Amino acid sequence: MPTIRLDDEIYDTLKKLAEPFVDTPNSVIRRLLEEHGHVARKKPAPAPTVAKTDPELEPTPQSVYEEFLLKVLDEQFKGRGDKRAVTHAIVDKMQKQKLLRAADLELVATGETRAENAIAWGRNALKDRGLLNRNSRRGIWELTPEGRAAAKRVHLSIRKST
Repeated sequence: MPTIRLDDEIYDTLKKLAEPFVDTPNSVIRRLLEEHGHVARKKPAPAPTVAKTDPELEPTPQSVYEEFLLKVLDEQFKGRGDKRAVTHAIVDKMQKQKLLRAADLELVATGETRAENAIAWGRNALKDRGLLNRNSRRGIWELTPEGRAAAKRVHLSIRKST
């Protein structure tokens, strides 16, 4: 590609005609030459097609983790359990039901899997909705009475879908 030199006045004028962070000197000159009919207009590039994503590459929705957190805490831990044990039980149950996808098993910045991280975020969401006790000891997850009632309802919806 040839190199050209521009005097300051022409260069300053090109900058005024340019769209910042989009145009180059070449694109501004091309646009001016196209407008005057000296160069044929380039056909716009076709819009990129959006590829359908493979469901295996998408993580399991957060709501699924929240349902399993309620169900597992209620059924396996009688409403109260250690974070690590509960998390392990949820992952185990979801794997047995083939609900975890490849994306769920990837490691995130914290060093845990995306599934383990999603369970922890699910715990925060349930706590914010009043379904998990805010005052439990550190590392202990505990259902509130509302959480126990919600777990009973989730139990039925998960059982129907499996």
